[in-house]
Amino acid sequence: MPKVKPETLALRREEILRAAESCFARQGFHQTTIQDVIKESGLSAGCIYGHFSGKEDLIQAIGESRHGRDGALLAVKGQSDDPLQSLRAIARAFLGDLQKEDGLRARRVALQLWAEALRDDVVRAQVTDGIRQPIALIIDLLRRGQKSGAIDRSIQPRGAARAMVAMFQGLVLQRLWGETVSTAEAMQAFDIFLAGLAAKR
Repeated sequence: MPKVKPETLALRREEILRAAESCFARQGFHQTTIQDVIKESGLSAGCIYGHFSGKEDLIQAIGESRHGRDGALLAVKGQSDDPLQSLRAIARAFLGDLQKEDGLRARRVALQLWAEALRDDVVRAQVTDGIRQPIALIIDLLRRGQKSGAIDRSIQPRGAARAMVAMFQGLVLQRLWGETVSTAEAMQAFDIFLAGLAAKR
């Protein structure tokens, strides 16, 4: 029997994860069965179980893979040397993603991961690591801004970073509940928040 190439295995795994994400976003973790994932993916049970031991394994794998999406959104910070402009670029990227169907689907699954984190230590570690990544990046931007004189030195970077992440999480919840979330209005509010961080000239 010919050996399957590693890249083919990786593509198949991604295909399974996409199918599982669609099922989880539509039905939730606990209503979705492996049979649903098999049907959604069009792959055989043997193929699914060749990559994942069961639904818990799939949930954990999705928890890991979602960090890649957020990491790409955070990467837009490199477009500016101005920390405040970098924060605006990150906010625009996240808010823009929230208006896309695939971004919204990913957030539906993320919300379920938040709930799952209350009972599963592996998922909790993934969720908290996922929150620490943007917090650490924002803290670094704020400290650089304080060093350059762009950001008020009395600001506590960690507290401000957590507040920014919490703002986005709150918007995610409102959007998932069916509320209209205007990117322009959210950016205006974020700009007011950033203006409060700027050093007084």
